[in-house]
Amino acid sequence: MKRGTAVMRGLIFGCALFLGGCAAETVPVTGHDAANAEVEPLDVDGGYGTYLAAHAARLRDDIDGAARNLERTLAIDPGNLDVQRLTLIYSAADGRTETAVAAAEAIVEARPEDMLSGYVLATERARAGDWAGAEARLAAIPDANLNALLGPLLRAWVAVGRGDVDEGLRRLQPLTARKPFLPIYNFHSALILDYARRDAEARAAYERTLDGEGGRSIHAIQAAGRFFNRTGSPARTDELVDAFAAERGDAPMTEALTRTLIDRRAAEPVVTSPLEGLAEAYLSIGTSLANSEAWEITLSLAQLALYADPGLDLARVLVGDLFETHDDYARANDSYAAVSPESDVSYSVKVRMAKNLERLDRHDAAAAELTELAQRFPDRPEPLIELGDLYRGDSRFEEAVKAYDAAMARIGTIEQRHWVLFYTRGIALERSKQWKRAEADFLQALELEPDQPLVLNYLGYSWLDQGMHADRAQEMIEKAVEQRPRDGYIIDSLGWAHYLRGNYQQAVAHLEQAVVLVADDPTINDHLGDAYWRVGRTFEARYQWQRALGLKPDEQQAKALRDKLKDGLPAAKP
Repeated sequence: MKRGTAVMRGLIFGCALFLGGCAAETVPVTGHDAANAEVEPLDVDGGYGTYLAAHAARLRDDIDGAARNLERTLAIDPGNLDVQRLTLIYSAADGRTETAVAAAEAIVEARPEDMLSGYVLATERARAGDWAGAEARLAAIPDANLNALLGPLLRAWVAVGRGDVDEGLRRLQPLTARKPFLPIYNFHSALILDYARRDAEARAAYERTLDGEGGRSIHAIQAAGRFFNRTGSPARTDELVDAFAAERGDAPMTEALTRTLIDRRAAEPVVTSPLEGLAEAYLSIGTSLANSEAWEITLSLAQLALYADPGLDLARVLVGDLFETHDDYARANDSYAAVSPESDVSYSVKVRMAKNLERLDRHDAAAAELTELAQRFPDRPEPLIELGDLYRGDSRFEEAVKAYDAAMARIGTIEQRHWVLFYTRGIALERSKQWKRAEADFLQALELEPDQPLVLNYLGYSWLDQGMHADRAQEMIEKAVEQRPRDGYIIDSLGWAHYLRGNYQQAVAHLEQAVVLVADDPTINDHLGDAYWRVGRTFEARYQWQRALGLKPDEQQAKALRDKLKDGLPAAKP
């Protein structure tokens, strides 16, 4: 299931520099809709099995399975152009460039205007130093749809590859006709001028990029900072990093930029060859299309960026991010693992890898990754926070407390945003029967974030459960419900508050609502059963207890449910 843009993409690329989400509306990805097209009947009976396997893989977003089975289908029926086009898309998306090149060569024989074929072959020609051949392939693609944006970029870098920088800049000009394309025009103009050592013009282009909406992305700062370092303006680099820290508040990335641009004063341009410029073009547009439905095309562009420049770590991040967004965590981690340890994004990528290992139910591996990361970055609390969250999710509460304690020790000044850490550590403390510390953490969380509904609910419920501060506890839970009226867990707390205070009819009303909102929670069903029993609805009570027992409660709760099913509840205390 798609969950939308993953964290890494926004973290690294920003928004406006790469069209900020408007690209999917401004530049429709048509002209190569073979991913969803019907296929001409196969000529050979034996091809149906592999084609159907490929089709099934496509439906479940299995790029590797689709690519492998389409390649087998093509071997059986090599003359089927529709299968050729599908093979091209999925082979390119899977990074199988040899197969993609062969499919593209076959396709352009019949359809020289085919867009993705042209991109694959132009890149293959450019890698071989055949810039005239790359030019010919790109010239055959109509300037429509996606190519209205990507075409000028690719042709510009091809012109630079042929030694004509002025022609390259001229070829970028069509992008100025549409305001959404201006950030990309400015950025690639700066990259070309920086590569050509036309420093005065490059400086102006970088400043236009940085001054544009969302232009101060990490990638823009990396490129501009290196330029300013090279041309004797390190103070400008320092300003950019300081502004990034103030605007984004991302300590790990700020530290990475500081380490690269300020401590080492890195000065080598981001683009040192026209081929790397082609890679940047694919990366820019691939990023802008990352939320589009045609994710196979987006992935193909990211893979083409790596085909042009295998050292482009940000393209590996984009590939990983796309796989992660489509729930293929193993493939995401394969891509993330190839990111250089020296990259500015290495730390953030390692955190994502650990999260994906957790999603793959490889919790021990995730814990090992986070532990290693915490040792490698002894000042950073985030790996230890993630480790605490992992242990807490596994009900290893004492270990979670240790991880949270270690994380807290790495935090210098407590800020408002740290309420989450006090809250999560409080949960681990409460579950490991360290109530006094837990209560202090919950109160500290509320001091940092007053009226935070999750904290109000957890602390209020805990007080009620222990027979403490009943009036204040109920007020806190009611305040939480006002803020989150559709949260079944918080409504359950309110129902249980009424139950504990003997208001059984009101308890039933709230708990019935909670069960509707969260039908598969054993505790909520258990609570409703108790409330039904107290109002004399014993048949319905036993039904809810039986249902709760079937929802895999822990053993202690399961025993209590079996006892209630057998004997009911004792008489309520007056």
